[in-house]
Amino acid sequence: MTENINLLRVLINCAEKAANIARVCRSNEDLLALLVQEKTGAEANQRFEHDFKTLADVLIQETIRHEVGKLFPEMRESILGEESTHFTNKLGQEITIAVGDTAVETAAGLEAVLDGHRKAAEALAAEVHRSVDYDTTLENLPELPETLDYSNLGIWIDPIDATAEYISGDSIFTDFPGITSTGLDCVTVLIGVYERDSGVPVIGIVSQPFGHKLKENVYSSSLNWGVCLPTLKCHNCKSDSSERRANRKIGIFSTSEQAEILQHFLDLNYELAFSAGAGHKALKVISNEADIYLLSKGSTFRWDTCGPQAILRALGGDVLDYVASVNQQQPVPINYIDKSESDADWKCNSNGLIAVRDLAILNEILKKFAEN
Repeated sequence: MTENINLLRVLINCAEKAANIARVCRSNEDLLALLVQEKTGAEANQRFEHDFKTLADVLIQETIRHEVGKLFPEMRESILGEESTHFTNKLGQEITIAVGDTAVETAAGLEAVLDGHRKAAEALAAEVHRSVDYDTTLENLPELPETLDYSNLGIWIDPIDATAEYISGDSIFTDFPGITSTGLDCVTVLIGVYERDSGVPVIGIVSQPFGHKLKENVYSSSLNWGVCLPTLKCHNCKSDSSERRANRKIGIFSTSEQAEILQHFLDLNYELAFSAGAGHKALKVISNEADIYLLSKGSTFRWDTCGPQAILRALGGDVLDYVASVNQQQPVPINYIDKSESDADWKCNSNGLIAVRDLAILNEILKKFAEN
């Protein structure tokens, strides 16, 4: 079934389909209000006062699972995501979101979640089943090695990273060109492919559904991809090589980062940028608009880092285990090898992370952290 089907092309088109769904959901305030549901209990990220799940999140995740699973059946059971597929409508009915074989089947399930809003359900189902050929707009997409063992590949999906920014839509810009503090620019769709036996990320997609503003409330995507296989290393990422970047060292952080951590970077003459969204902060490193993204807390997960890490590896960088790298005074990459689900933290990057495009900058940083 996988013969002559390029997984990279499939994932790029899935990312654009996800972006289309995100834009459709976001374009109508009444529809957005219907879609938003606050996460509770085990699903909530304890770092945030409020964490949100939207139907868009779940629908995107299940659309990607459906698309890839149909074309690559040997991967179907290893396509994992952030969101629970259970959604409770305003009548208190718990419904499992599933993508049907036809738009009619999918719309029927969505209508139950949307409390009988048939037009909204049909519009979303149409996007799920729409044919997307975004890959044809991109140049130099490689063919993947014929020897690639798809049964050994798994996928982590973050359908909408920075969900709170997606919901609020308000944008605040920083003093650093290209870096947004909050808002739709921080929203990303993250897809990462990893080898199940080694745990190494090998293909990554980071899409910004709202990357280009065409006019008021009309957006198009910005998309980055990377492949890092033993016999193939390539990407489509551009580098900001302007004089502004050449003469500045920039670190990007969460606004909740510890003051002590930030002081270490100030001591090393870094400028500090703050932004929402793990995927967005990693993207700023990918695009070379920031030199490093460090998070000392264990508040990101496999779905946040797998895609960006594959791209950074293709660029010669990586996403590292923060605690292990400082303790061992050398880069220790985050690994995705399958673990027992009985481990409550198996999905969590519990030791924090360091994302860099250039591993050489780590020497002074790791040494500085070891001194304290």
